[in-house]
Amino acid sequence: MNVWTFGPVVDSATNYADGTAVPHRAWKVLLNGIAIGEIDVHMHKRLGPDGKVDASFGFTPVVYGPPLGGK
Repeated sequence: MNVWTFGPVVDSATNYADGTAVPHRAWKVLLNGIAIGEIDVHMHKRLGPDGKVDASFGFTPVVYGPPLGGK
């Protein structure tokens, strides 16, 4: 039986030159206790068509390569 779990949440932020801070939140993805990838949810600051600051959300899934030793 395989057991998929998430590791602990890791929070961080990106700080822009104007002092704006936007959050990032990441989790490891574990299969039977072994990290096989990670998920990152984050925001970006961007200027909208009206010239005002908007927030853009991103989602980045990462799958690690095969374990060392090819197992």
